[in-house]
Amino acid sequence: MKNQWINRAGIVLVAAMIATGLNAQSPGKGHRGLAQNLSLELSEEQQAQMTGLRTAHFKTMNPLQNKMAELKAKERTLLSEEQVDMKAIYNVIDEQTALLNKIRKLQAEHRVNVRGILTDEQVMKMELRRHPANRPGRHGNNSSRPAFRGGPYHKNVG
Repeated sequence: MKNQWINRAGIVLVAAMIATGLNAQSPGKGHRGLAQNLSLELSEEQQAQMTGLRTAHFKTMNPLQNKMAELKAKERTLLSEEQVDMKAIYNVIDEQTALLNKIRKLQAEHRVNVRGILTDEQVMKMELRRHPANRPGRHGNNSSRPAFRGGPYHKNVG
């Protein structure tokens, strides 16, 4: 009888942990583009153009993002050495800055290309989704709870 109770309690505990884990995951993360396309009501031609743009952008960005990850790893390695070579660290930081500049320019170009495919109404919907503070009735705070203003590290000012 005692073993049955322990087994049932274990099953209930495991089920509760699984339910909590599933509930904690954000819905739609990683699939944002698809969800946006559905709510923007893209025509088939627009969908085909978007797929082409997205594929080309991915092929351009993926090697750059991989290079950035390598540079960050190299920086961590240089910083962890016993004799830190600041000149080498500065060179890596300069490479990261140049690469980030290139990435940001490509992202801006991609965004302009995407906007070129959309109608004015679709652009408006996309921008409202991107900047929640611009939505009617919103004041930039999506949270229904006030920000936490206490704790040992918070300094009350004013």
